[in-house]
Amino acid sequence: MTKEDKQRVIGKVVAINSDRFSVELLSGLDNFNVSGFDDIHYFAQLNSYVIVPYQNYYIVAEVAGVREKDLNVPFSNPTDQILSKIQAGKFLEVLPIGTIKTNKENEFNFEFGVSVYPTLYSDVLYIKEQELDTIFKTNKTKEKSCQNNDECQNGSCQCKEKYTSLPVGKSTIFPDYDVKIDIDKFFGSHSAVLGNTGSGKSCTIASMLQTLYKFDDYSATGSTFIFFDVNGEYRQAFEKVKENNDNIDVKNFTIDEVDKNDNPIQKFILPHWFLDIDEWALLLKASEKSQLPILRNALALAVLFQSGATNTVKNHILASCITQILRDETSSPSKKDRIKSILQKFNTNEINLSINCNGSTFHNGVATVNCTIENCLFIHFGEMKGIQHLHDYLEQRTDDGDFLFLSNNFYLPSYQSNQNFDFKLLENALDLAILYEEAHGNRQIRDYCSSLITRFKSIKERDDFNFLTENKSNIEQLEYLYQFLGLDDPLISSQKKSQVIIIDLNSANDETVEVISCVLSRLIFEKLKTAKQRNVFPVNLVLEEAHRYISTDSGKVFGDANRIFERIAKEGRKYGMFLLVSSQRPSELSRTVLSQCSNFIVHRIQNPEDLSHIRQITPHISETILRRLPSIPTQHALIFGHAVNLPTTFKVNEADPKPKSDNNEISKNWFKEKDFEIDL
Repeated sequence: MTKEDKQRVIGKVVAINSDRFSVELLSGLDNFNVSGFDDIHYFAQLNSYVIVPYQNYYIVAEVAGVREKDLNVPFSNPTDQILSKIQAGKFLEVLPIGTIKTNKENEFNFEFGVSVYPTLYSDVLYIKEQELDTIFKTNKTKEKSCQNNDECQNGSCQCKEKYTSLPVGKSTIFPDYDVKIDIDKFFGSHSAVLGNTGSGKSCTIASMLQTLYKFDDYSATGSTFIFFDVNGEYRQAFEKVKENNDNIDVKNFTIDEVDKNDNPIQKFILPHWFLDIDEWALLLKASEKSQLPILRNALALAVLFQSGATNTVKNHILASCITQILRDETSSPSKKDRIKSILQKFNTNEINLSINCNGSTFHNGVATVNCTIENCLFIHFGEMKGIQHLHDYLEQRTDDGDFLFLSNNFYLPSYQSNQNFDFKLLENALDLAILYEEAHGNRQIRDYCSSLITRFKSIKERDDFNFLTENKSNIEQLEYLYQFLGLDDPLISSQKKSQVIIIDLNSANDETVEVISCVLSRLIFEKLKTAKQRNVFPVNLVLEEAHRYISTDSGKVFGDANRIFERIAKEGRKYGMFLLVSSQRPSELSRTVLSQCSNFIVHRIQNPEDLSHIRQITPHISETILRRLPSIPTQHALIFGHAVNLPTTFKVNEADPKPKSDNNEISKNWFKEKDFEIDL
């Protein structure tokens, strides 16, 4: 033990058990602090640390209990049994958690686990800040970021330095000690910020990123944080980022109407043709057995007819539907109306209302007319006079004996996302797909699909889905994604332009939030999977109020879509896509997503169901640590996981500016003059 270590002795080991040992403090340490050569050190706070020199390393132990014990002082008067502080011994109960050893470079390293225990009467020392940095692996905050390792192996190069750790707050146990997180391990894995409403989750996230973007040597220009801001909090929090660091830019989107004078905010759109078949099925609540096949065919038809090309597929579908209508048992006027409706919506050069069926004329019961399809549909005394001409035209054969329009080996092309079509066209396509199914003998299909059509009409008419249904742009998927990845137009440069992308969903209901978050996350994930260079462009999704769209509730409209988040949670690390989940109800979150989180920042949680859920998903955390959660003050949090070696409680650094989530000052807003005015 060094001379310096001897000056730090606070007590001796007096009892050793299999999982803990007792420390008797030296006399004179009545206030559980000692004045060291560098500072005043407090060593008896619960969850603080002490160290025990043993051979050539230190044993690190956590303080689990503090007690006093009288030293056999007899009382002459039984009624006067007052504890004698002077004659009392002071003891710490400590739990060994790891060791600090020196490596070949003579640097300190912390290792979990203790293989040997100290001997009886071993010295116990208070811990220093340097040793705390070693425990939390934050003794190196910067390292060289060399582009050419061959030239920089000697360490004497002039390359810029990158930050490896990020201060997030002040320790509540060790005064003035900065609690730091490992940047790679926190932002390079999935993390969760949990806590009751008003406990400071949004401020924690804002504070962390504000600190990150204040680094002025090597700015985090390669970072990409995409916020699904369901409460409209973060625009305010990041409005001064560019002022503090000109290398960092923030891009804001909103689903609300945009003021033309408010340039920083862009209108959010989501082209509906970017949705894949599963997302369409979830959006329209399509049942798997009866409605999903119709929906799949309808989407294919909508794309097909949007293209405007005349082909055999279109002709076959139209001919099949019309001939089926002509053969059914409905009245002639009904047949006429249905056929005209179809051909007004869908037609080709060969099959349309004005095409002449055989180039001749016929008598419709009133006059001699050209043999067009429209004239063939004329009704005289309840009878369709041109029905046979229409049959002959639609069922005509080639010189080889094959049907001209109809085909016995017809296959409808499958729907592929990223093929533009008018949203309103889908309604007609659904009707045509149902007719086509009826043409093949399924007479009940229209009844089976009634809820699907009703759901579609509802979404078409709802203003809150305008971002999806009213989109008239022809934007390509790559160009669209580049906006949310903070990149320039791919046709121009593909340079990194923005680091923080905020999608304001404050006015959105749960359905809208689910659609936007799920579809956009899937598109980004698929892009990162197919990137030319794998895992070189990290993207962090910040999921605010995540229980609203990553829910265990199967009753959610788009609830099954959380499978994309579960997939990202399980596979995203391979491709550089990470989740930062924020929620006040961890018990309502997807167990899969939460179980894949490697880091947790937990604010005050009092709900027993939520506490039980955290216990289940974090079995490596001791019960002692979890007991702290209900009593954590506002703006304080418990952090544990891969980014910090040991769980620790800290006061979160102040966010400046704060997110737009201030508590309502009830007394200020209540007690006012009579008949006051307010503008809502």
